[in-house]
Amino acid sequence: MALNPFVADIGNLLPQVISGAAIVSVVLSLPTTGPMLLRALQSQDMYLAGSFLMMLALLTVFGTLLSDIALALLDPRIRLGGGAQK
Repeated sequence: MALNPFVADIGNLLPQVISGAAIVSVVLSLPTTGPMLLRALQSQDMYLAGSFLMMLALLTVFGTLLSDIALALLDPRIRLGGGAQK
């Protein structure tokens, strides 16, 4: 019962790791995706910036799907079929 909020929050952790790494890499001048995204936004490279943001969106959807499946396996009260019982 106590693991439900933790497992539900894991879905948001995956894209936050990537975006947090982007901020750290810009501050520390590391050659990762953070400075690449910043340069793409400054030079108005819409294809590179859009694909990077699409990757973050896909990671969000994938993380949410994984956390929902883990919640369904963890808590027997959560049903995949949905609907209220009478």
